[in-house]
Amino acid sequence: MELAVDLAALTERVAPVALARERTMPVGDELAGLFAEGGLVRGRTVACQGPAATSTALALVAAAVDAGAWMAVVDLPTIGLDAASELGVPLERIVAVGTGGDPARWVEVVAAAADGFDVLLVSVPAQLHASAVRKLAVRLRQRDVVTIVLGDPGSMTCDGVLDTDVPQWSGLGDGHGHLRERRVAVVASGRRLPGHRRCQLAISA
Repeated sequence: MELAVDLAALTERVAPVALARERTMPVGDELAGLFAEGGLVRGRTVACQGPAATSTALALVAAAVDAGAWMAVVDLPTIGLDAASELGVPLERIVAVGTGGDPARWVEVVAAAADGFDVLLVSVPAQLHASAVRKLAVRLRQRDVVTIVLGDPGSMTCDGVLDTDVPQWSGLGDGHGHLRERRVAVVASGRRLPGHRRCQLAISA
């Protein structure tokens, strides 16, 4: 309970300077074509899955956070700050929170974060109660929060899924050179992302 209270107090500080309430938030040019609206639609939930899910999720939110959005990261201790910064995510606009994987506490923390943050990047714990998930989904939509789920969304209903392939590295020659770039194939699908749109995402080494 104490963690949710602290987070709620923090949301009061960040909410007044959060990104203006446009219907969509920007994404990088390479990813824009995955979305019919050309960006992340407020109130929707998108899952990032596959071998390059973490890099894709960070690349997906980078433009919005850089434009002024605040992001809460919940239960993702493996997210590297260096990697986020290299992908263009301003670290000063990120708050990371851990709940220990407790389902009830997770719901409480995510609900509190929804009151003041524009973007949530989360890992969903197992064994969430269906009724709690439904209530949380309503709150996220009402607060116009973009929720990015890393990995298996479990019982959370997603508006779209971004599936990633194994990254292909470039820069190495025959026994010489340096790794310069990864290229990741990203395929979008889901009820709000019709047509299996795809793109190639370049990530510098």
